[in-house]
Amino acid sequence: MEATISPVSGLEEPYPFFLPEKNNRLLIDLTFQAVLATRSYRQATFGSVREVEEFPLSIGEAIFHIIPLGLVIADNQGRVVGINKAGTQILGVTGQRVQSRLLEEIIPLAKYSEIIQSGKPQVWEFQQTNGSTIIVIGTPLWFQSKIEGVLYQFFSDESEVVRLLLEQLKKAEARASHNPENLKSSGFLFNFHQIRTVNHYFRNVLNLSRKAARSHATILILGESGTGKGILAQAIHEESPRRNAPLIKVNCAAIPPELLESELFGYEEGAFTGAKKGGKPGKFELAHGGTIFLDEIGDMPLNMQAKLLTVLQDKEIERLGSTQTRKIDVRVIAATNKDLEKMVQEGRFREDLFYRLNVIKLVLPPLKERLEDIPLLTEGILQRLNKEYGKKLRLTPAAMECLLSYSWPGNVRELENVLERAAILAETQEIHPHHLEIDYPRKKKGIKEISTLYKVRIEAEKEAIIQALEAFGGEKTRAAKALGLSRQALYTKMTSYGLLKH
Repeated sequence: MEATISPVSGLEEPYPFFLPEKNNRLLIDLTFQAVLATRSYRQATFGSVREVEEFPLSIGEAIFHIIPLGLVIADNQGRVVGINKAGTQILGVTGQRVQSRLLEEIIPLAKYSEIIQSGKPQVWEFQQTNGSTIIVIGTPLWFQSKIEGVLYQFFSDESEVVRLLLEQLKKAEARASHNPENLKSSGFLFNFHQIRTVNHYFRNVLNLSRKAARSHATILILGESGTGKGILAQAIHEESPRRNAPLIKVNCAAIPPELLESELFGYEEGAFTGAKKGGKPGKFELAHGGTIFLDEIGDMPLNMQAKLLTVLQDKEIERLGSTQTRKIDVRVIAATNKDLEKMVQEGRFREDLFYRLNVIKLVLPPLKERLEDIPLLTEGILQRLNKEYGKKLRLTPAAMECLLSYSWPGNVRELENVLERAAILAETQEIHPHHLEIDYPRKKKGIKEISTLYKVRIEAEKEAIIQALEAFGGEKTRAAKALGLSRQALYTKMTSYGLLKH
């Protein structure tokens, strides 16, 4: 693409340009940026691609002045060498001579030095006296590997195009802050491969979860606090066709009831005192195309339950302060540690919403009902803690016995906290019972120790493994087959029972 700078007549008012040769280059650089915008502008005006393509490029100065965008060019001394008609109107300098004036005299916070030194664009905004906001983009102009000046572009926030752009940017920013994709590099995003268990019941729950993940059905996850409902929700999302779209989490118990509606469905500008200019998208809008995880759904107020039911039925939302509805495509996963059926009977949870949520129900067992998973869970938690603290910690058999003897009212979350505290307290690489600081059962003087059924089963399993290994001369594959276990499951049990020699 070539362009020639030449005087132009026939404009609404004269725009004299007296530029040295090197500054002609600046206008040429600008022309390349302006032509595409001008073509789109002309195409919208004339409605003809042919007429646009025939638009001569030789009138670069005319393009500079008629483009519907405020433009200012500064030379490498920070002085104005060009301003178009839109620029004079936006900056309020119509009728004034601005050529050769310093940028700071006409552009608030010109940031000229920052742009020149960094060689990168800068974006900022300033308020006009009439209250409107002007958005400024300052771009360095390069010529032969040297910055010869800066191009400033001005946008008014009253422009419909700018308003739509800002709305999309708000959505993108909010999605980025909630999107678990941001956590992948840190290893905080869970999938089914990271959820390990040898418990038969929990395995069945995970199998059902995998099947449900491939559908778009609503899922209800039930379980005590700390059992991993949020982790399972992440795994379901990662296994679903929506994995590349956002996963938005909402803790219904953590948001004040009076704010919950605006958080879920968003609001329009002026909807209430303190509402952000331009409004704000709600969590359902941000989750469009993806999944929304409504944690602690049992704490949602009754009036909000009715509105949520409408959203699930109609698949559309209405922002606070708006009269227009917006279509949404969102998969809902809800979770609670409360007995929703009992709450329905007591009138504290809507029956119709319960049945709408309860399409696929997943009930997570508490840790006390799957104590056989503690060695697996402990191994994974210690790996993370060793990496975090730069240690090589391991549990002593006595410490493992303490973990297996505890009732774990706080479930997996409590196990993580106990092990992290122990990792801090341990003076050596071994974690002993006193590092755990849990009230595990101890044998009292004069009282015969009563073994739990679980401990009896553990001892029986341990004895059975020993006998199988002896019967097959230590061949673990054959021993595992005789015991009805996989080789990996046998290794896991041998490790937890202290039967695996290192």
